[in-house]
Amino acid sequence: MRRLGRTTEAVLLGMDGTLLDSGASVERTRPARAGEHGTWWTEDPGTSGTRRAGGAGTSGTRQEEPAAAREGASARDGAAQERRVVRQVGFAQAALGFTVNSLGACLVLLARDLGAHPGELAWLSSSFGAGLLAVGAAGPLMLRPGPRPVLLSAALVAAAGAALLAVAPVAAAAAAGALLLGLGAAGLVLVTPALLHGPDAAARLARANAAASVSALLGPPAIGALDAAGANGRLVLLLAVPPLLFLAADARARPAAASGVRDRRPPAAPRSLRPGADAAGARGPSPAARRGGDASGPPAGWRTAGTWAAIVVAVSMEFCFTIWATARLQETGLTTAAAAATATAFLAGMAAGRLVAPRLLAREVPVVPLGCGLAAAGTLLVAVTGAPAPVTAGLLVAGLGIAPFYPVTLARLVQVPGLPAARSAAYGALASGTAILAAPAALAALGAALDLRTAFLVTVPPLAAVLAAASWPRGGARTRPGLHGEAGASGGGPV
Repeated sequence: MRRLGRTTEAVLLGMDGTLLDSGASVERTRPARAGEHGTWWTEDPGTSGTRRAGGAGTSGTRQEEPAAAREGASARDGAAQERRVVRQVGFAQAALGFTVNSLGACLVLLARDLGAHPGELAWLSSSFGAGLLAVGAAGPLMLRPGPRPVLLSAALVAAAGAALLAVAPVAAAAAAGALLLGLGAAGLVLVTPALLHGPDAAARLARANAAASVSALLGPPAIGALDAAGANGRLVLLLAVPPLLFLAADARARPAAASGVRDRRPPAAPRSLRPGADAAGARGPSPAARRGGDASGPPAGWRTAGTWAAIVVAVSMEFCFTIWATARLQETGLTTAAAAATATAFLAGMAAGRLVAPRLLAREVPVVPLGCGLAAAGTLLVAVTGAPAPVTAGLLVAGLGIAPFYPVTLARLVQVPGLPAARSAAYGALASGTAILAAPAALAALGAALDLRTAFLVTVPPLAAVLAAASWPRGGARTRPGLHGEAGASGGGPV
């Protein structure tokens, strides 16, 4: 079998991360990142040799195999690895949704157990935000060996934190459990976009977050039911420990084929084969390329800052409701258990919105501007009414509108040209941590100075207006399929 030259191999690299061989075989590829750019390698399952596709020279040898056998083995390995990634992301998001979205109900119960006002325990939600900031700052370093070690560590730390918070008898133990849970959950947030990046990132992230939203529906009602039965409702957090331990065991086991996740973004074509390379090669890269952007949009630095700010706004709105919906329902006269159960209306709206978001994205519906309108309408119902039924309806509408904000804005950050996957995942975690630290605490401060219903009214609608204005489709902008209204990498607004 003749060897393909490096230039020919680079041309044959497809969008789906495969390398077409002269014998019509398919070899899976994976990136081995060194710094920001990495090196593209091809691996031939079943042989001991490894051949470099994007580096200098070759390493090792390949045994002669029938082309059909190699193709079948590679296809099976790729399908098995894809199923493994989907399983891991599903368990991670389910555990994340269950634990994090139970923090609001746990906050109310812990305040009762400690004889404190719920506003005094805002640090419970801040622990998750602090964990995100810490993990986001160290994200590129943590992801350097790949996402598997991060997934393993995050699952174990989150399991320990959930168990400790569930049984903590005093504030110090609860604080330690919340900190461990926050760090572990932050690690799961960090690793998810590192596993699910690529041209279809928005739809894949929406489906992953839908798993989190569906599992989140189970937490608050279970907490309320167990508390109404006479036990401490915080013990429900123990249900998240077995899935997290299974996830850790699954992440610890090495796959039979190539470990690590394929970078679904295609590598750049060789300079000699790019259109206009002969003329442009002598002149060097264009000014837009030197800035990290392209001629049709702003530089990569501005795009990164804009999408980062959009994530902050999106997560701020989400966690204002996630943390304080139970307390708002208590103000309508519901008992603690009933308020914790009824607060799942917001989570139900989130789950429904994220289940339909991929279809809307595929039809190029501007989901973020439309969602901002629903979020503002739902907030009005939550703030201006005092009966449980309209407040519950407002939570449902707000959740439906807010649902696509995080996956879409995170996907846009992942797709910024020239931004490495590890760095985009770290920036996303930093944005989420900033929002989770700031927004619920600001809402609590406003609620203490005014009241909680007024705090909702002066916080969420302005944020929705800012995000809607920044995300509305620009005239003449070219949008990426499935990201209409979200200003894809080929054009659009500053956010």
